[in-house]
Amino acid sequence: MEFKTFMTFPNRSQVDAIVTVLNENSIPYKLQDTSKDFDVTFSNDVLKNTFLIMLLETDFEKVNQLLEKNFPFDSSTLDNNHPFYSFTIEELIEVVKNFDEWFPTDVKLAKELLSKQHIEVSQEAIEQHQLIKQKLSEQPEKSSLLTLAMGYTFCVFGGLAGIGIALYLSFGKRKLANGGRVYLFSRNDRNHGLAMLILGLIGLLIFTYRYQYEF
Repeated sequence: MEFKTFMTFPNRSQVDAIVTVLNENSIPYKLQDTSKDFDVTFSNDVLKNTFLIMLLETDFEKVNQLLEKNFPFDSSTLDNNHPFYSFTIEELIEVVKNFDEWFPTDVKLAKELLSKQHIEVSQEAIEQHQLIKQKLSEQPEKSSLLTLAMGYTFCVFGGLAGIGIALYLSFGKRKLANGGRVYLFSRNDRNHGLAMLILGLIGLLIFTYRYQYEF
């Protein structure tokens, strides 16, 4: 069976707490640090720097129950300076809808604060939001003009860096939360990548020929 994304966190300490529970209960998992992935767009998008906890889909419900048990919620023990106390209603609703991006006790606190305002986020609304988020994650990224300019420039001069950018644009894929894989970039960007690859290979051959016969 294939591992699918169960939770995403920007903070390693939160990940470690979840992983401890998984290890104690012999739950198979995979941990992916996306901050180590090469970003050919050079966008420095911190939102991409996350830790993915991946599980077998058959273990999702079991792990949810384990987290419920291992991270009990008691609002009386929380710091009064917790940032959620300054969140707007809309922001708290977003926390509940994006439960897979927050620590379990944070989601429980958001629900309690909403409950005090007589607001409940339905399971249907949560599932609909997760579906929309999944569809958005399937959309290809847009490469920057800087990336294209650098790629073509390096390729023209026979640089291996340009060929690397070309290969990444043309064939780079990412894994979705549902386990599927899609191309990172749009058809137009992939075509640019193929054009770079051809230029890069020609440039590399020319450079190799000149090096052999001129030196």
